[in-house]
Amino acid sequence: MKKALLLLTCLLPLSAQAADAAIEIDYRRPAKPLNAFWNSTGFSPADIVATPEMRQVLQDVSRLPAAGIQYVRPHYLLNSATVKGLAVGQPVYDWTKLDGVLDQFTRHHLRLIFELMGFPSDGTSSAGNQYDKNFQEQLVRQKSYFDNLAERDQLHRWKDFVAALALHLESRYGPEEVRRWLFETTNEPDLPQFWRYDVATFLNYYDACSEGLKAADPALQFGGPGTARDLSATFEALLAHCDTGKNYFTGETGVRIDFISFHDKALPQTMIQLELRIVDFIRTQHPLFGQKAIVNDEADPIVGWATPYWWERGPWYAAFVAQNIDLHQRLVIEEAGVNFRLLSNDHTFMGDWNQRTTHALFRHQPGADGFVEIRKPVMSVMELVAQLGGEHVDLNVPRELAPYFGILATRSGDKLVMLVYNKTAMELAKGPKPEPDFEVPLMAQQAVHAQLKIKGINGAAASITELRIDDAHGNPYQVWVEMGRPPVLSGEQIARLKAAERPALIKSERISCADHEYTYLLSVPSPSVSLLTIVPEPIASR
Repeated sequence: MKKALLLLTCLLPLSAQAADAAIEIDYRRPAKPLNAFWNSTGFSPADIVATPEMRQVLQDVSRLPAAGIQYVRPHYLLNSATVKGLAVGQPVYDWTKLDGVLDQFTRHHLRLIFELMGFPSDGTSSAGNQYDKNFQEQLVRQKSYFDNLAERDQLHRWKDFVAALALHLESRYGPEEVRRWLFETTNEPDLPQFWRYDVATFLNYYDACSEGLKAADPALQFGGPGTARDLSATFEALLAHCDTGKNYFTGETGVRIDFISFHDKALPQTMIQLELRIVDFIRTQHPLFGQKAIVNDEADPIVGWATPYWWERGPWYAAFVAQNIDLHQRLVIEEAGVNFRLLSNDHTFMGDWNQRTTHALFRHQPGADGFVEIRKPVMSVMELVAQLGGEHVDLNVPRELAPYFGILATRSGDKLVMLVYNKTAMELAKGPKPEPDFEVPLMAQQAVHAQLKIKGINGAAASITELRIDDAHGNPYQVWVEMGRPPVLSGEQIARLKAAERPALIKSERISCADHEYTYLLSVPSPSVSLLTIVPEPIASR
C-alpha cells in the first residue's frame, strides 16, 4: 500500500512541456497477467431501453471486438416489474415489461450489474414513472405495495419478492448466465434522492436482498453499497454490519458480501488515491474483507453526466479511459495487491457532443422520430482497448512525462500490442465549460516525441501498424465543425461522420527486426490514444 502511494506522488502533475524521450519496451521481461476489468458501462433509467435510440446504442456497444464492453449497469430496473396481491399475501407477478428491458441486454450478450433499485408497481395506477430532466432522481413513481421499507411486513415481503425475481431470471436466462451477473444494492444509498430511509433501514434492506437471492440460488453474487461519498457513514455501517453485525432475518453474526462497490469520480491519480484510502480502511478495520473484490462502478472524471464539458466530445476523454486502465493495473492491482473486479464508466446516456455519452444523438428534423447516433472517441477507444493481450510487461516512462503520458505494453502470443496515451494534464473545472481556454496551451506543450526501443520481437521481420485517435483522426466532432456544425445532417454528412468514427490508420509497414529489436519513432499530440501492433511474419515467409 505504501509503495503504491509513493508511486502516486511521482505521477502528480508537473510543469508540462514538449519532450523528446527514449523509452525501452522489453518483452523479454517477466510477463504479468492482464485481465479485462474495464469492460463495463451504465446509464439511467432502465426505462429508456424501450426507445429505439437506446437500443441502437446497446447494439453498437455489443459490437465492440472481444466483448470490449460486457457489463451494463442501469438504474431503476425494478420499476419495470408489477406485483399484485402482496397486501393479502397472495402475490401475482408480471415480469413482462422487465423481461422486455433485460432481453435487450441478453440478446446482445451483455451481462447485468443488476441494481435492486426501484419498486414494482401494484398494477392499480396508469401513471408512468417520471424522472428529473437528467434521468437521475425519480420524481413520480407508480403506486407500489413497497412504500415504507421500515415496516417489518414490507421488509419480509421484499425478501420474498427478490427471491421470486431471482427464480424468474434463472428460469428465463438460465442459472449459469445469471450467476455471472453482479447483484448490487440500490444506487448511492448515501444520497437522499436515491434512499429516503435511515442507515438502519438500509442494513435491513441489504439483509432482505441477500437472503432473498440466497433462497433462490446461493451461487448468485451480491454486494454493495455503491455509495457516492468517500467512506460515507452508510459505507462504513454496511461493512461493519456484514463483518460483525446481526442478520435481520437469521440472527446470525455477519452477512455475506461478495464484492464491495463505491463511486469515486476524479482524475485517475486522485481517483486511485481515494480508492486506496478505502482499501486501507477495509484492510485495517475489516481484515476479513481484505481480499474481497472491489468495484468502482461509476469511475468518471467528474459528476454530472448532462453538464456540458468540451473534453467529453473528443480525444481527451478517450485518453482518460486509457490512463485510468493503465494506472489501475499498475498501482491498484499490482502494487497494492487489490482484488479489483470492475472499473466502470457511467456514460451510455443519450445526449450531445459535450455530454458524458458514448454517442452524439442527432434528429433528422426537430421533433421527428428519425435519428442518427455518432460514436465519440470515448466509445471508439474501447475498440482499441479490446485488442490488448492477456499479459503485459513493465516499462519506465520518463518522470516528467508520467503525469499525462504512458504505455501499456501487452502480449498475445507472438503479437505485441501497445496502448499509448497522452492525456493532457489539466484541472477539470466544475460547471458548464463548452469550450477550452487555459487548456489550449497545455495541449500544445504536452505533445510527445519518443524513440520506442522495442525488444523481444519473435522474428527477424514483422508488420507494424499504428491506429490513432486525436483531434484530427478518429474524431467525428472535428469533422462536424468543418461542416459548419449542422444541427440536422444530410445523408452525405452522416457518411462523412461515420467514416470518422473509427480510429485512423496512421502507419502500416513491414519492418526488419535485427537482433529481435526495432526502434519506432513515435510522435503523438496531446490529447491522443494510439495502438501499436507488431505481428511477426510466419517462418515460411521470412
